[in-house]
Amino acid sequence: MDNPFEYINTPLREVPEELKERVMKDVAYAKLLLDLASLFSLNVSSVIERTIRDRN
Repeated sequence: MDNPFEYINTPLREVPEELKERVMKDVAYAKLLLDLASLFSLNVSSVIERTIRDRN
C-alpha cells in the first residue's frame, strides 16, 4: 500500500486550462452555497447567548 503523504512535496502536474477553470468555478459555487446557507441558518450559540443575556 502506498503512503499518500509521500506525494505532498512533489511538483504539481500541468493540467489543461479548461479543467482549472471548471474546478475554480465549482469551488466558487460551493463557497457561495456555504455563504448563503450561513445567512439563512440560525447561529444557535448566538441565539442562546442573547436569550440568556436578555432575560437577566
